[in-house]
Amino acid sequence: MAGPSNFTSQWKSARNLVRSQNSQLAWNTPLADAALTVRQRFDGSAVLELAQTRRSDIDYAGKGTALATNGQVTMFDTKLSGWKSELSPDLAAWSLAFLMGTDVVTGDAAPYTHVFNFDETTRTAVPTTLYLEDAEAVKYKCPDMCVNDVTITINDVGAIMIENTLIGTGRRTLGAMADGPPAMAAESYILGSDVTPMLGAVGAAASFLGRLMNATLKFENQLTVHKAPGGGTYGIFVRKGNPKFSFSATIAAKDTDDTYTLFENDTASVFSLTANSGSAAQLIATYPNVHLKTTKLGFDGDMVVWQIEGDETSCFWTLGETNTPPVTVQVINATAAYLVGA
Repeated sequence: MAGPSNFTSQWKSARNLVRSQNSQLAWNTPLADAALTVRQRFDGSAVLELAQTRRSDIDYAGKGTALATNGQVTMFDTKLSGWKSELSPDLAAWSLAFLMGTDVVTGDAAPYTHVFNFDETTRTAVPTTLYLEDAEAVKYKCPDMCVNDVTITINDVGAIMIENTLIGTGRRTLGAMADGPPAMAAESYILGSDVTPMLGAVGAAASFLGRLMNATLKFENQLTVHKAPGGGTYGIFVRKGNPKFSFSATIAAKDTDDTYTLFENDTASVFSLTANSGSAAQLIATYPNVHLKTTKLGFDGDMVVWQIEGDETSCFWTLGETNTPPVTVQVINATAAYLVGA
């Protein structure tokens, strides 16, 4: 028999996260429901933080008490952290497009090839809108959400994993989508077991297939919410800082050295990872001019391994005729375009 203490509990797996392939044409204005087309699979632990900045008179005299007698909200901030998902070809391209700010597409029909480099023509981030359902009574849109950082983790088996962090101007629009979230689409995934690594001096890179144990790729925008007098209790827009990126990888050593000497001699090298899980499920990350930042000796059980690293301070832009960026990521999938304004 129902009692006065009963309630309908809410469960994590019932939460929903819906994203758009479109960017916002205008800040502070959520995308329409029709543009929110992708219902995202995610681990359910991602949390949209609506943080408040407040003022009070607690530190002031003349109140007759050491405690506060008034206060108010002076700023809202939004941040989505802990968004972890298995890497689908669509999510891979979406994450990199909204982080890097460019998407060069080739192909008249699927599969499409998307090439991503950091956009250095502007310091304004690319805003989009997310829709979240945290509980039966808490459903809302978050406009002005911008991808701050992306981490891609590659292990020996299973889907490659991706984690995104987004920040926004603090705005939310409460209320459910008129027709509810879109239907969940069928997805394929890019697998760690389909990755071919290449490493070696420029012009002499060789396959390390079978020797790559794991790898992590990170990309970051160092976003800052722009706040100014007259902006009210919300940010006005989101600015990018200097782009950051890094990779780390664990590579098994063999009887003849082809890893440590690259670090020891500060050799200009190529490092690339090609994941091919199908004609429309591919990810290729290329660092064409790497000077390894670290090469540490380690162990995987009884097996000797090298742990190599590079970042934006040791992966160089190749100037001159080739004019090659220090990192390029390519995704092949069935989605025609990202970043189209709506």
